[in-house]
Amino acid sequence: MIGDFYTIYENEKDKDRLRKEAFFYFNDKYFKNPFQEYWIIEQTERFKARRLRFFLPGRVYTFQYTPESKDILSFYDKRPMVYIIGEYISEKGNHIVQGINLDFITEKSKARFLDTALSIFQDDYKLADEMSDTDKISSLKTVRNFIQNWNFMEKNFDLRAKVGLEFATRNYILEKIQKPVLVELEDLQMLPYYTPRELVGKPPAYVYQLYLKERQNIIKKPPIDPTKSKKLQKRYLKPGG
Repeated sequence: MIGDFYTIYENEKDKDRLRKEAFFYFNDKYFKNPFQEYWIIEQTERFKARRLRFFLPGRVYTFQYTPESKDILSFYDKRPMVYIIGEYISEKGNHIVQGINLDFITEKSKARFLDTALSIFQDDYKLADEMSDTDKISSLKTVRNFIQNWNFMEKNFDLRAKVGLEFATRNYILEKIQKPVLVELEDLQMLPYYTPRELVGKPPAYVYQLYLKERQNIIKKPPIDPTKSKKLQKRYLKPGG
């Protein structure tokens, strides 16, 4: 799972088969009955995360969501697949969960994003993977400290990996999030092949084209000055409070 994630993706010879299987796999394991055992031997992090009162930064969650402004949006995702950045209280007083909706970026960009995250934070994710095998869950403290620094994220995920995060970075009102489920680390390898089927307003192909167009502008922009970046930084809540 950890190390050479993108190389494994590039060398995969049967991507078409995996694209066909991915939706049904996530639908069966995470959408329909996520808190029933899927395999006899499997990771159990999603069961433990269910008992937490917060989202774990640096982990991927899926949930049901209907945005407050759905009537004026040209498209939205009813079943986002979100890499969590953190939580904060907006100026309007809303409790916001912020993250990168992987449904809004292309298959190759998802593989690049996950490869970059798993490479940079290899030790944290390796420990989390080992803890999951002993029926425990990791808080990924190092990951949280860095992914909440937008200057760091721009340099590594935009300038270096050429992902273009801004397009897919979204805010979700906590009270509108329903049935959140943590995606197990062992299933990240299937994420690039997953194509969303609950986009409203536009098909995935349209969203991907929009992303690719915006990506070019994003990766050409110079990083925000660190001093300015710090001033613009959200006041993220500590997990649990």
